[in-house]
Amino acid sequence: MALQIRKLYNEGMSLYKMRLIAGKNGLDNLVQWVHTIEDEEASSFLHGQELVFTAGIRNKDKNWLLDFAKRLNSVSTSAFVINLGPHIEEVPQEVIDFCNEVNMPLFTIPWEIRLVDVTRNFCEKIIHSDNIENSLASAIKNILFEIGDKETQILQMERYGFMRDNAFCFLCISAKEDNNSVLTEKYKRLSRYAEKAGRSIRDLFIHFVYKEALILVLVEYSEVEVNHFLDDFMYNIKNANVMADIYIGVSSIISGISDQRNNFENAINTNKIAVRNNTSIVRYDRLGLTKIFMDVKDKNLLYDYYYTIIGKIEQYDKENGTGLLDFLKIYISCNGSPQLVSEKQYIHRNTVNNMIKKVERITGYNLLNLEAKVICSIGLMIKDVL
Repeated sequence: MALQIRKLYNEGMSLYKMRLIAGKNGLDNLVQWVHTIEDEEASSFLHGQELVFTAGIRNKDKNWLLDFAKRLNSVSTSAFVINLGPHIEEVPQEVIDFCNEVNMPLFTIPWEIRLVDVTRNFCEKIIHSDNIENSLASAIKNILFEIGDKETQILQMERYGFMRDNAFCFLCISAKEDNNSVLTEKYKRLSRYAEKAGRSIRDLFIHFVYKEALILVLVEYSEVEVNHFLDDFMYNIKNANVMADIYIGVSSIISGISDQRNNFENAINTNKIAVRNNTSIVRYDRLGLTKIFMDVKDKNLLYDYYYTIIGKIEQYDKENGTGLLDFLKIYISCNGSPQLVSEKQYIHRNTVNNMIKKVERITGYNLLNLEAKVICSIGLMIKDVL
């Protein structure tokens, strides 16, 4: 669990005479670690989301500090602190203006404050925060998978502000990546952006990796706030070029910490639908009839239905290199209107009719019949959940 700059600043004000002089709008930035850097070249070793301290020992010309600030911002530094003294007596206005422009908080502390005391204190707080994060992730997983004593896990979460009657929303994120180590690193970066977007709305945020997916747990977020989170998250990762193709399944918002297993699994299964349909975000609440099929416990029933109709077409496509299943999807989405399919796909009406007849020969259903259209439509929905 990274810490917000705001929390470190609140303590730094009283203990270390820390003063904010620019970048107020970035106080919700998260801090993963603290570094002291005196050489701007060393900034290339930063990972992003660091709080950087400098006394300005390399401050040899009037532009050094502004260049330093720009380098820090280019590597996504969360904020930086200048130790005012013999090397930097005052902060130039252009540095203040730049930090305000990019919303990078800029602080000062007086020379008599020992940097080692500040950095050690802040690092300890970040480590403590990480321990809480790991503890919360373990607790929610134990509750979901019924490991250990549930009441003990709930009390553990209540200790950190997660109440037993809170409302939970799960987001399951997956990505196209074959290399597991690369995927793990990408999930780490995604979780940073997710945490920043989440905590700018509410503090009750947990994330963990489950199998090959990143799970986000948004607690006490309203539907509007979940949408706000998704907008911010997608905007930020797109601008940062973190990952191009990700798929997100969003569960319902359901109250009660002890009964979230189905809600969690709905996020997992909704994510699978997002992947199959190549859609970035799919919400469980908007799946319509598909939700019913997701809840069917005996999947053999669904497989039987699927292979009787859609499976036959899929097999025909595979053996003959045709695209009848894609055609059927379009046909159903056009309310079974050959004329509409012809207009939308820019193909001749006779071609449409020939493809309809092929589907009819394979399935044995007359696609001009309403009942056949309904059967095929249900078959396509079932395909999404298998």
